[in-house]
Order: sequence, then C-alpha cells, then structure tokens
Amino acid sequence: MPQCIVNINHVKFVFLLGIILPNFAVAAFPDLGVGVRPLGMGGAYIAVSDDSNATFWNAAGLTQIQGSEFTASYSILYAGLNAQLFNQDIDQLGYHFVSYAQPIGSPSNVVATSFLFFDSAFYQEQTYLFSFAKQIWPAVRGGMNAKYLRTNVTETPYITADPFLAEIDLTQSATTIDLSLFYAYNDHISLGITGHNLLPADIGVLETMHLPIKVGFGAAHKTQKYTQAIDFIWRQGRINGQPIRAIRFGLERWFLNRQIGVRTGYNVDSATVGASVAYGETYQIQLDYAFIYPISSITDTMGSHRFGFSVRF
Repeated sequence: MPQCIVNINHVKFVFLLGIILPNFAVAAFPDLGVGVRPLGMGGAYIAVSDDSNATFWNAAGLTQIQGSEFTASYSILYAGLNAQLFNQDIDQLGYHFVSYAQPIGSPSNVVATSFLFFDSAFYQEQTYLFSFAKQIWPAVRGGMNAKYLRTNVTETPYITADPFLAEIDLTQSATTIDLSLFYAYNDHISLGITGHNLLPADIGVLETMHLPIKVGFGAAHKTQKYTQAIDFIWRQGRINGQPIRAIRFGLERWFLNRQIGVRTGYNVDSATVGASVAYGETYQIQLDYAFIYPISSITDTMGSHRFGFSVRF
C-alpha cells in the first residue's frame, strides 16, 4: 500500500473511503498471496512451488516444471464489502497475476517473468518479476527474483484540492531481490526457504519507507494423489508491539489421474478451499478456483474469489 499516504492495513480500503492519512501502519505491497492453487492451500506453498506460481512463493521450485508453462489469475477481493468512495461511488478491488516459465538448455535451468497488478479507484500497484532457477546439486536448487515495484495514486478532485498533495509526485518505484532454496530430500519430502525484499526498496511517497524483509520456511510431503504442506513466515517490523509471524497449513487431493483436484488450507488470516480441473497431455489446460474467507481483520464480506487458467506445453 502507499507508504505514508494511507493506512490501509492489508486491504487498502482507506483509499476506497477517500481518507488520506500521514502515516502507514503496514507496508505497501501486503501479502495477499498470488495464484489460485497456492491460495486454495492457505498459502502453504514454499516447499511445493512446482508450477509457474513459484515465482512469487519460491523461485527455486521452478526447476520442477517439465516444460513451458503459462498461468493467469483474476481475483474478486472481499466480495460484498462495497467500500463507498467520497463521491458515493462503489469501488471494486482488482488483484491480478500473469506468469510464464520456460526451461532453458535443460529442465534444471528455468527462467520466468511475472506481473502482479492491484487496482482500485484511487491507488494502483504493479510488481514485475524476472526469475531464474538452477539445480545446484542433485537435491538442491537455487532461485532468484529481480523485482521492480511501482505505486501510483490517482489524481482525483479530492487530491488536487489539497495544495500540498497537488504539488508532489504521487508515483514511486523501487527495485529489490528475492533469494530462495529448494531441497528435495527424496521423491516425496521437500523443504524450502525464501528471503524476500533483501535489498532496501523505498516505496514511500511523503517520506522514506522501505518494504520489510520477509523470510519463510516450508516443508511438504507429496505423492501422486496427496500434497500436505506447512509454512512458517517472519516479516520485519511489529504490529501493536508484537513480531509479525505466521503459520500456514495446506492439503491437496487429486482424483482421476490428476484431472480433478480439491484443496483446503488455513492461516492466521483466513480459511480457504479450492478446486481444479485439468485436461490434455501434450497441451494440458487447467482451470482453478479458490475461495478465501477472512477470519481476522475483515468483516461484512462474502470472502475473496480467485479464478485461474494455466497451460502447460
């Protein structure tokens, strides 16, 4: 979220109410999660990361893909919230993701590019990722993201009427990197570790404000039919004087030779369920859906809905 302009606290809906505050309690680019399949598993994906969603969860996991892969997702955030703007209009939050991954030379070397876009009537965020993953040793893979971040506050009559805000640049951009490791203990057990925003990235508008470093560790047990995963997350900073930590659980079950999948997950912020339908061999098409219901900070909503489309070839 916009650093130092509003306090949107994960959802960014203070902008939706047209309220501009001088400080931020929570950094911009909050962890709303990326991809439909990962969110259906409660965001427990660090040690799974076996598709093109891996760019945002654990880039090292890209070495698990078997060929070229494209994925796109569309999100309806907090349905029924109907946040009302200062001009009485109703704003809709958009949160969308596109990713393409391609092995180069051999399946153990993969490059990928991804784009994440958040949009509201007042505020936009764009994140561009350029990812590289490589098998270092037979069981160990490494990954890196070069990340470009951009925020923009839309000029509205409410903003231009303020002499101070009308004179400043309401657009900010920054770059940073993510590093990650993926360890395949055997065919069924894997571990992952990630570090996000490891270089200082100032995305403040009114004053300096850096994205917080985030570190994650995950473990997963995978078979042809089942996936079980758990993640532990730590993020730099404090909320109400307490360290920012989280634990996530996810479970996935496939049927009919991995043509139909169902999943569920849980974390401190939400409970989730999801499903997939996959078809094809040479060109495999997969449709995904996830329902995310907030159980902590957001009320009066029918949850978030995410829809995804993937092609493997």
